[in-house]
Amino acid sequence: MFGYINCDETQLTPQDRDVIGSFYCGLCMALKQHFGNKARIFTNIDCTYAFMLISSVSNIEIDIQKKRCFLHPLSKRNIAYVDNELSQKIASATILISYYKLLDDCKDEKRNLTKKTMRSMYKKIAEKAKANLPNFDTTLAKMLNATQKLEKDTADNLFALMDISGQILSAMALNCDAEPLQNLFYHLGQFVYFLDALDDYEKDIKKKRYNALCYHLGNFTTKKELLINKSNEINAIFENLYQNLNDEYNNLKPEDDSNTIFDNLFTLGLKKCYRTVLSQRNN
Repeated sequence: MFGYINCDETQLTPQDRDVIGSFYCGLCMALKQHFGNKARIFTNIDCTYAFMLISSVSNIEIDIQKKRCFLHPLSKRNIAYVDNELSQKIASATILISYYKLLDDCKDEKRNLTKKTMRSMYKKIAEKAKANLPNFDTTLAKMLNATQKLEKDTADNLFALMDISGQILSAMALNCDAEPLQNLFYHLGQFVYFLDALDDYEKDIKKKRYNALCYHLGNFTTKKELLINKSNEINAIFENLYQNLNDEYNNLKPEDDSNTIFDNLFTLGLKKCYRTVLSQRNN
C-alpha cells in the first residue's frame, strides 16, 4: 500500500521482529489461500499491522506454525494463522484497498502502462474480494468517487480528503469484525493520506498532478522549499494526528498489557515514518 504505518525497527527486539514477520507471512499465506499465488503481490506492511491489530481485539486463537513456502524454500518461517473466516476478510480488505488505490493511480497517471496492465491482471481477484466484502467494496467505490470530485475542485480540501481516507480504514475495521478499532483506524487513515501527500509533493508538482498540500499550504517548486516556508504548519498537522492516534491507542490498551510492538508503533514508529518522509527530498 504505502509503507507509512511501521515500527521503529531499531528499537524492536529480535522476538518482536519475529512476531511481525510471522504476521507478514500470515497475510501472504491468507492471500494465497483465498485468492491464489498471484494475490500475494498485495502483501504489505501497513495491512500487516492492521492484521495484527484486528487479531488482537478479535478474541481468537492465533496459531504460529513454522513452514516453508515457494518464496522461501530453503528455510522454514514462522507463519501466523487465524480463524479462516477472519483471514478471508482481512485478505479481501487488503486486496480491495490496494486495487482501488491502483484504480486511482491509473486515473492520475494515464500513460503508466505498468499500472494499467496490473489493473487488468488483478481485476478478477478484485471481483472475488468484492463478493467477499460487498459492503466494504461499496464504501470504497463511494469514497473513491468523492475523492475524485474533491480533487477536481480548486479549493483547500486537505482535511476533507484526509477524512475520506480515515473513513476507508475505519470501514476496514468494521467489515473485519473489529468495531473497537474503528476510531483508531480512522486516525491511521488520516495519517496515511497526509504522509502520502507530503511524500509525493515534489513529484506531483513536477508532473502537474493534484496534491492537496498545494491548495492548503501553497504551490512551491520543491519539497525543500515547502518545508522551509511551511514547516510549522506541517508539524502542527502531524502533531495533531499523532496525539489523536496515541489518545485512541491508550484508550484501547488494557492497563495490564505491555505490548512492546504496538507501543513502539504508536510512540516511536509513526514519528520515524514522518521523519523519513520529511528527509526524502531533493537538496
